[in-house]
Parts: sequence; structure tokens; C-alpha cells
Amino acid sequence: MRDVRRAAVVAASSGCAALLTVVPATADGDAGRRVLRTERVSVASDGTQGNGDSRDEKISADGRLVVFTSHATNLVPGSTHGTQAQVFARDLRTGRAEQISVAGDGTPADWGSGAPSVSANGRFVAFESGATNLTPQGNPSGWSQVYVRDRWTNRTELLVPNGPSDSGDSGTRSPSISADGRYVAFASARSDLVPGDTNDVSDVFVRDRLRGTTERVSVGSDGTQANHRTEVAVISADGSRVGFKTAATNLVPRPGAAGAGNDLQSPPRPPVNKFFVRDVRHGRTELAAHAYGSGEVVAVLGEIGLSPDGRHALFSSSSPDVVQGDTNAALDVFATDLRTGVTQRLSLASDGSQANGSSYGAVMSADNRRVFFASDATNLVAGDTNGEFDVFLRDLQTGKVERLSVADDGTQGSGVSATVDADQAGRTATFSSEASNLVPGDTNGTGDVFVRRLK
Repeated sequence: MRDVRRAAVVAASSGCAALLTVVPATADGDAGRRVLRTERVSVASDGTQGNGDSRDEKISADGRLVVFTSHATNLVPGSTHGTQAQVFARDLRTGRAEQISVAGDGTPADWGSGAPSVSANGRFVAFESGATNLTPQGNPSGWSQVYVRDRWTNRTELLVPNGPSDSGDSGTRSPSISADGRYVAFASARSDLVPGDTNDVSDVFVRDRLRGTTERVSVGSDGTQANHRTEVAVISADGSRVGFKTAATNLVPRPGAAGAGNDLQSPPRPPVNKFFVRDVRHGRTELAAHAYGSGEVVAVLGEIGLSPDGRHALFSSSSPDVVQGDTNAALDVFATDLRTGVTQRLSLASDGSQANGSSYGAVMSADNRRVFFASDATNLVAGDTNGEFDVFLRDLQTGKVERLSVADDGTQGSGVSATVDADQAGRTATFSSEASNLVPGDTNGTGDVFVRRLK
């Protein structure tokens, strides 16, 4: 029950499927450092490579802190978590590594932790854990719970009070934290978080940490409860919009239909995962992934996202109906402008050619100009012959595409690279990779987290 889930590269695609190298610190803190474009960050403070797999990376908006999940036991002293993954952070300015999944007194979590999400300045990190020792409240239910770690005060808090231990799935999971750390979106099957929760399925909620209030957001504009399970919460930087993935068919009317009973996905068929965005301030819910022209629902696969300003909804779909001219029969990444309703395909080559492989996991810079994603397409850039998933950057203004999962000299990676994230400026990207040739001395034979500084 306490298992912490992690997305796999193959799972995301089969549904259709670095920076500053730090040498020993000097008195002035910044001296003795040389800048590399690609650096491995899932290492100890002294540069020792991790002895376990690392992934699930996120970077703070200011580009200073990378948080990630790792099975390595040698990244920080006293981290004795055995086979259970834990959450760590690396300060890209100082090179210091720290464990995030710890209690207020620094005691490491006694069970697995993962799914980190970081505030803009790196102060707050939300994560989920099945541990029983992170807060005085404990974890009597045995399910994974969402916690928030304040790195400045060394305080770890349980996001929402524990629920009844005998009420089935009473966990909280999939946290996404706002830029200031005040709001955290999360998923839970608990029915006691808000009044009137009687749908008996997992929903998505937002917790206001300042006021101590919780609101359910996976509802229709009129407050209708979702009629199917909802998962995967993402929140805009200011906390005003929350995206979620659900199989529910009753949150918005079917396009062109009038009257009650006109479910979004009708005539009846097996429900598919859809992408909705909730405007929390105005209480409006809209379909973010839809077919061109008709507005009909399209299935979304893998990760979803929002641009920092909440204007663009990012998703992956293998449907040929999202945009005109989609004939590659592959999973592509898209962005829907929630202001205009227009959707554009992002996974294209510099000349506008369609990708000849699957793409997923898009993130966008704050100026909505740069988009980052993973793909196994071989025609997005010249010389892509490694036969692996790689991480790419596309400039939406110029159309230029750049592969990021390469060594400093441009050598392509020898293994799968995936799950990219980027800072607010779109100048520093972090990604996980199985490649062993992106940096010198990578001999641990397992996945690592890297950063790539862009020109």
C-alpha cells in the first residue's frame, strides 16, 4: 500500500509506447568552479556517483535547485533507506546534496518517498511518502501521504490531517505546488476532505496551506462530482488553475448537445482519460484536450502540464484529430491556448515536419516560447542515430529544435533519456537518463539525473 509510483518511459509512450560542475568549495563559494553545459546532479556533495537509480526530477523556477527521487543510499550521510526510494535535492550553485524526505529533526523517512514538486525559489518541496515517522501525527493508515518540506526552517508538515485508518484508500498523492508554496494540488480517494464527496472515486483537490482549507477541483462548473476516477494534478505558478486527468464523462457537456444527460463521451464506449483545467478563482472547468473543429474529446496519454502562467495546457495524444494534418500515427505533444481555444502540435522538426516517433511529457518556459519534451523520433534533429528516447527543446518563435540529452561535445546519449523539466526562463533543463556517456566517469550502470544549460 505504501508503494510510491513512478512513471516509466515505456509506459508513457506505449499507451499509444547539465549545468555547473562543482569542484571542491573555496572560501568565496563560487571560486574554483567551471561551467559545463551538461552535468550529472544525482551525486553526493563531493561528487560521488549514486549507487542506485535516480529519476522523477524537477527544477525550481529560479533554476537553482533540482529535486529528484533516488534509490541511492550514498548521496547524503546517514541515508539508510535500503531498497526504498527517497527524495533528494541538489543546489546547483553550491553543489550541496540533501535528503528532502526527512522529519523535522532530520530523521530519514522509514518508508519509500517520491513524486517531488518544488516551489519557485526552492524553499518548499512537496512529496508523497508511505513513511510513519515524518511528523508527530504518524501515518496510521499505511497509505502514501503528501508532505511539504520547508528547507529554510527544516520543518516537515503533513499536508492534510490523517483520515480514518479503516476507510479504505485514505492516502494523498501526486502533489503539485504553486510558485510561492501556498497552494498544493493533489489526488486522493478520501471522502472526508470536503463536504458532499459521495462519488467513491479518487478526486483532485487544492490545499491552501496559509488558510488550512481544502477545495475539490475535479468537478464541473456547476459543482457536479466526477463519475470516474481522477488522477494527476498539476497547478499553475500562481495557483489559479489546476489541470487533472480523468475518465469522467460528466464534467462538461458534449459539444453541440443540449439538456441534461448529454455526457461528454457519448454514445457510450469505454471511458478514456481526458484532460480538464479548473479555473479555481472563477469556478470554471473546461476540456483542455479536444478534437480540431468539433471539440469532441480526445484521449490523453502520459503526463499533462500547464505553462507557468496557466494559459497553455500541455498534453500528449495519439489521436489524429487534435490538429489538422496529423498523419504520423504516433503519440505527439500539444499545447492548447486556454484563452483562444487553439491547439498547436509541439513535437515537430525545425522545418515543420511531423515526428516519425512518439513524443510526450511537455513543459513550457514562462514566456511560452520554449517547450521541452521527450521523443524517440529520429528526424527532429540531424544525426539522431542512437535509437533511443531523447530530450528536446523547441523554440516556438523560430521553430528551431535542439537535442538536450547529449554530452558537452555533442555526443548523443547511449541510453534512454526522458521526463524533462525546465526552469522559468527556459535556460536550464533537467532530465533523467540511462546513458553512461553524457559525463565523464559515469560507471554506476543505472539511471541518473542531469542538467543541461542552454546557450
